[in-house]
Amino acid sequence: MSSTEAEKTTIGTSDLSHKYSGPEDTIEKGDPPKLLKENSPNFLSARTKMGTDYLSTVFEKKDKNKDKSSKNKDEKVDSSELLSLLGDIATDYHNQGHGAPPCSGGN
Repeated sequence: MSSTEAEKTTIGTSDLSHKYSGPEDTIEKGDPPKLLKENSPNFLSARTKMGTDYLSTVFEKKDKNKDKSSKNKDEKVDSSELLSLLGDIATDYHNQGHGAPPCSGGN
């Protein structure tokens, strides 16, 4: 049986999370900008046009528990925080489908 569109999207999002996360299932502070630049260039372009420096604040907004990596003591985002970020981007695209301007506030 082939996967539905919803299943493909969910699996793709999970695969994206795994691609950028380390063995602790976390992503280091410097990696969310890389992930977004590589996978959401249109989203970032819209943010830039609005004068919003999304990348400078995205990590701080999503790192709710301010945890550190045991390996190098750098700040990290756990998988649920990363998936929340991706969900915010999906919500923004959803709102655009209803006529909202890009980056009007997905969260």
